[in-house]
Amino acid sequence: MRWALFEAALCASRTSSPDHRYFLDVKERLGAKRAYLSVARKLARRVHHILRSLGDAAFEQVA
Repeated sequence: MRWALFEAALCASRTSSPDHRYFLDVKERLGAKRAYLSVARKLARRVHHILRSLGDAAFEQVA
């Protein structure tokens, strides 16, 4: 799971992404690797909230 979130964070940290500014701020303070992990945590929180708001419907099979 960590690997997948890290890979997603690499994409989310690109210059065209809305999270790029956040990535640069954290990178300046903590370094690039920690910044990628921080973006990954941010993505994980977003996914968690989306899945919670969808409830059981998120896990139903699509016919």
